[in-house]
Amino acid sequence: MSRFSLGFFFLLFTVTAHSQPLHIGQWKSFTDMKSVRQTATLGTSIWAATGGGVFMYDTVSGQFRKFTNTDGLSSNDIRCIVAEPGKRIWAGGADGFLNVYDLTTGVWVSIDANRSTDRSRIGVQDLFLKGDSVFVATVFGVMPFKIGKWEFGDTYASFGFSSSVLVTSVHVSGGRIFVGTDNGLAVALLTAPNLSAPNSWTTYAAIPGLSPSTIRTFATFKDTVVIATDLGLGYYFNGSFGVIGSLAGKSITDLHADEEMITILRNEGSGFIVEELPSLLSVPHPVASNLSVQGSGLVATSLLWVSTPTKGIARSAGTDWAYIAPNGPQSNFFSSLAVDEQGVLWAASGSAAHAGFYRYNQSLPEDVQWKNFTVADYYRVSLGLKGSVWISSWGDGIVEVAGDTIRRKLNYFTTPSLPGAGSGNLTTYVVPGNAAVDGNGKTWISNRVNGNGRSLLRLDDDSSATYFDNQYNTTDGWFHSMVIDQRGTKWLAGDLPWETKGGSSVLGGVYFYNENTAVSGVQTIGGWGHLSESDGLKSNIVLCFAVDLDGYLWIGTSKGVTILSNPENPTQQTTSYPLLGRFVETIAVDAVNNKWIGTNEGVFVVNADGTQLLQAYDYLSTQGQLLDNDVRTIALDQTRGIAYFGTEKGLSSLSIEPVQTKRTYTELDIAPNPFIIPAGQPVIIRNLVPSSTIKVMTVSGTLVTQFEAQGGGRAFWDGRDKNGDYVSSGIYFIVGFAENGSQTVTGKVAVIRQ
Repeated sequence: MSRFSLGFFFLLFTVTAHSQPLHIGQWKSFTDMKSVRQTATLGTSIWAATGGGVFMYDTVSGQFRKFTNTDGLSSNDIRCIVAEPGKRIWAGGADGFLNVYDLTTGVWVSIDANRSTDRSRIGVQDLFLKGDSVFVATVFGVMPFKIGKWEFGDTYASFGFSSSVLVTSVHVSGGRIFVGTDNGLAVALLTAPNLSAPNSWTTYAAIPGLSPSTIRTFATFKDTVVIATDLGLGYYFNGSFGVIGSLAGKSITDLHADEEMITILRNEGSGFIVEELPSLLSVPHPVASNLSVQGSGLVATSLLWVSTPTKGIARSAGTDWAYIAPNGPQSNFFSSLAVDEQGVLWAASGSAAHAGFYRYNQSLPEDVQWKNFTVADYYRVSLGLKGSVWISSWGDGIVEVAGDTIRRKLNYFTTPSLPGAGSGNLTTYVVPGNAAVDGNGKTWISNRVNGNGRSLLRLDDDSSATYFDNQYNTTDGWFHSMVIDQRGTKWLAGDLPWETKGGSSVLGGVYFYNENTAVSGVQTIGGWGHLSESDGLKSNIVLCFAVDLDGYLWIGTSKGVTILSNPENPTQQTTSYPLLGRFVETIAVDAVNNKWIGTNEGVFVVNADGTQLLQAYDYLSTQGQLLDNDVRTIALDQTRGIAYFGTEKGLSSLSIEPVQTKRTYTELDIAPNPFIIPAGQPVIIRNLVPSSTIKVMTVSGTLVTQFEAQGGGRAFWDGRDKNGDYVSSGIYFIVGFAENGSQTVTGKVAVIRQ
């Protein structure tokens, strides 16, 4: 087939209109909002600052609203929040910006609160609303923001401590400002002159009666300022201190005070305890507890609510707790992505995230679009047969998901069995790599093993498999990545982005295996071979593969890509010069054969042969819409027109021009025709519906071979029959069957055998 390139990366196709209009170039973020840091209440609504943005929960209707960076926040890492009744929501970000939501217009604006020249000391830590001012506590100091003038006042940073401190909280009461730090307390009169001068402040490295401690938060109870620390509860009244003796040594997380009661939240063990204190001379009595989840804050409502760092907001329900959070992924870690033929996105969290895997189905109602599976370490997603998906774990084998449920698991104890990653206690510790489907519809699974034993297996049916030992290298078989090219060669690599940056390769290049076809140009042993830098690879650190629409193999390395135009002769190599020196972590091929490359410097889009850079995206150029430059994985939904980018700070998506996948057969496009065999490239069969089965038949109706289409509306036939032998010259019918068998379409190809 001839290659082509585009001067611009958007795909210029006419498509069927969607129910919701697509805006080409529009970004969207998907994040976990269960990590609640602080809350504010406004009427019947709870507003939450989280590690994935801001959400609002209406306690009456049960409805959520979610806000991320693509909705106007400066950052998704939000640490604190306060409500200005009837007017605004104020939220402080870890990036040092103050985010303000106008309740009337529904628009966020961001205000830069970074006043430190030390970029390591940025971030808004706490907010306190008093009259026409919002006191903004940042890592380095405190600034009052005058709402009426819409400007900052003086920065309070020189508190007089003997060493640098980290500001944690701020409170205003009785004409004084209280600043909590990780090294004690600073107090000043608001009416005193020159507040920014050190002698305007009185500092306390230790609250009298308490050991040196970190100040967590404050509350005012009957004109007395109550001070929560990690070593107990103190109070301040008119220049004098006291402590609550019964709470000495207890780590206090949060406080809330009204005219009648002080409510205390403290973590203990793996859970939390809520206590009430009717007076400063009383002994606190417990009112609720949770043994399994820690708390991050009290929610100021008439009912008992507690925010948590892992499960959203918790509502007391008698002796139990109800956990409430917006529907979303289990975590912000995305190590691997794949879009199935129905447009459903599947994602794995990584080898150490303890967050399992997730799926996103945008065709469902918003409150059920995300579904989270298990909490183990799943790190790799692969597409299987007939819409199934394989998810590989770090230690517990691999699961096959079909119809939105786990159909089966394969590990050391199942039949067929997968070998463990090592000896001793690692005998049963199974770390599979990718699964992939060959042209005959057989599923192959790569595996991480010490030595060469059972490093690759082919599933013959649900209960049996054939194992293949690495004959080329008998000492190392740590295979984590695999792709199968159009001639059935399995290409394998062992390097992972989070293990190899700045280091050395796990395997020292690429291994490959073909049980039927010889690969020329390099030494092979028993069908196994190896490529390294000495054979032309850009680097021995190999992180990913992709087979493009023309059958070319793209190999992503730590120093760019190596392109094999003829995988049967891997010495014939080219490269993509726009990608030279890039740490290539993932490669996705779109419907017009352009390549989307994920690196630790952002995303690069190159044309079909890699000679032109069509587009580049990074955190700065997208103004933070791409959540992180370190893009671990990319998946494309060409039917709906979505490019997904997985990072360790969440999932970003970009609307691109969709290419509508056919839902009904029209006419097969078969090329080249005539087809001359043996050939360097297979015949390509296009215009297939999803999940097609291909049958090749003689003019007399004899079945020559049958296999599953490889996906993307395409199938490839290498000119061989079901026994692996080349067919004779003649006319052959290509018949495509839909998954339900109800639709068929036939084409013809002339085969010339040389």
